Amino acid sequence: MVHAYTFQPFHANCFLPKTCKCQSHDFTFTLPNHLHHAVLHLLTRGGGVIALLALALNSSAAPAPTLSLTLVASNYNGYNISCFGMKDGGIDLSVSGGTAPYSYRWSNGAVSEDIGELAAGYYKVDVQDSNGEYATAEITLEQPLPMKLDVDVYEYPNGYNVSCFDCYNGNASVVVMGGAAPFTVSWSDGPTGMERYNLGPKDYKITVADANGCGSASTTIYLRGPARSDWSMTGNANTLPGQQYIGTPDNKDLVFKSNGMERLRLMANGAVKLSNNSLANGSLYLDPNGELRSFGFEEADPVPSTPCAMGVLTSGIDPHWRVGGNYFAWPQCDETTAPRLGTKQALDLDFITTDQVRMVISRNGKVGIGTIPDIAPVGDYRLFVENGIVCRDVLVKLGTWPDYVFEPNYALMPLHEMRDFLRDNKHLPGIPSAAELEAKQGVEVGDLQTRMLKVLEEQALYILQLEEKQAGLEQRIMALEASQR
Repeated sequence: MVHAYTFQPFHANCFLPKTCKCQSHDFTFTLPNHLHHAVLHLLTRGGGVIALLALALNSSAAPAPTLSLTLVASNYNGYNISCFGMKDGGIDLSVSGGTAPYSYRWSNGAVSEDIGELAAGYYKVDVQDSNGEYATAEITLEQPLPMKLDVDVYEYPNGYNVSCFDCYNGNASVVVMGGAAPFTVSWSDGPTGMERYNLGPKDYKITVADANGCGSASTTIYLRGPARSDWSMTGNANTLPGQQYIGTPDNKDLVFKSNGMERLRLMANGAVKLSNNSLANGSLYLDPNGELRSFGFEEADPVPSTPCAMGVLTSGIDPHWRVGGNYFAWPQCDETTAPRLGTKQALDLDFITTDQVRMVISRNGKVGIGTIPDIAPVGDYRLFVENGIVCRDVLVKLGTWPDYVFEPNYALMPLHEMRDFLRDNKHLPGIPSAAELEAKQGVEVGDLQTRMLKVLEEQALYILQLEEKQAGLEQRIMALEASQR
């Protein structure tokens, strides 16, 4: 039997142990160690491969480079992502070796060589060249943590951040967690930096920004110092009575001096001693007899020292009127002594607000509001008010009320006399004229009301008289008209 064989050359390069392909046939061919390059031939019969012939070529030919991958990630001051939670990372892939073109497949689904807009995390890429060679590379993109601040404020043994009142020896150190260094630290009083010294007792706001501009973090620290422990010559504000005082904590006296000399001594038992009577011009002084007096008047009674009087004084009942009001408890030591406000001499008593006299009680007992009571006699009046009085009602007490006008025997002024009176006097009878009002410097309301009511009632009588006369005339006219019919 004769068999037909086909000698089919297959021009494929196989380098070292390699799986080669020829159309649909796969086979493995291993070159000897001293050969690197061969040309393969297939011997087929009936469509099947029955032999593989290899023709060794020049053994000095170099093999193709191995497929190699290099990944370079974005860099934001040491991080691949600029800020926590951002998606601004990128990966630059470089391929060497193998046979171009290449195909790419990333773990996030991308198929391009380089990828961007990435969040932090793990990424893997598979690359295949045109000969089917594969290579894999992987990388993890890092991001900074969220930025937080911690401030270490020094505390002195006395429990304060500043050792003494109005001192500036406080220290503070800022610790930044997260973010990307270097950091910019700003303080509310102007300076910058992580460390601060010579701080005073106040509040400080600290703001920190990182190198990637990822916003800022801020906090406020409160440095506290002790209250002052001395008394200022200009006065002390916000003192705590009972805790802060001028005095002695033991059984020693408290001495007050002026001009280098003792003037007043507060004894340990609570008694007060004036050591020099040169204070005679003050509001409290010793008289030549050694009695303690007040107000600066020789005729004023000595300051009481009896137990009853002292009890009255200590209970808040004293000779002074207090701006917050005075309390009077009965019975007192002297029940006949009632509180009073006034003068013992022939002087007026002024009541003042805003440094202006608003009301005056004159020495003769008259009261003026907004005006000085008239010294000249203007009737028997006691109250003088400027600019009027606003009230809901006024009760005027009068004598005889003019109801007598309606008595049967009351005589009205005849109308012709009324006409002559009005022509000559220019006012109603019984009503004061303008000249009379000017002479009396006003009008007495009660008297004028009585006079006006009398005139009004008289006008009613005149109207009734006229009504009677009109009725009589109407009757006469009607009778006359009836007689002429």
